[in-house]
Amino acid sequence: MPKFIIKIGHNDKELINNQDICCYIVSKDSAPDVLEKAKNSDRLVLTEDMDFCEEKALDGVIINHQIDEKFPKYMKTLQKKTAKKFLGIVCPLRRHEAMIASEAEPDFVIFDTKDSLSEEECNVLQWYAELFLIQSAIIYNPKVDENLLNIADFVILNTSEYKILVDKIKTLD
Repeated sequence: MPKFIIKIGHNDKELINNQDICCYIVSKDSAPDVLEKAKNSDRLVLTEDMDFCEEKALDGVIINHQIDEKFPKYMKTLQKKTAKKFLGIVCPLRRHEAMIASEAEPDFVIFDTKDSLSEEECNVLQWYAELFLIQSAIIYNPKVDENLLNIADFVILNTSEYKILVDKIKTLD
């Protein structure tokens, strides 16, 4: 079974301290008690907002930024700002962008699987897993074959998707 990163909703406490979850993504909308419980869970707590990350002393941030020839310079600035924090980069499922993102040395690369994957995109996931040492995550999509979920190091999903996926995986076993 893959390792899971859960996006915690506003008042979502149910999965905190679940042994199959290694990380949480919280937002400004997360209830204060949920945020506190996540921070005390002994797991990484990330957010998609740099200011919120600093304000709440979270473990790291996920950045969604255009990956082009200017990206490495942007990353150097960002890495200085986030020293001692984990930094994840959202990346399209294309080889060129994956190489640029990985050469900038984030802590992990997140591939967005918002649509059903083409054969080429599946090949990019496989290629990335074989070539790069930087950890990867994919954003869960129910249209994606569950076998592909094992290619990435982590799967990012919300609480309801997690419950459905785990039930599905258990049924297949």
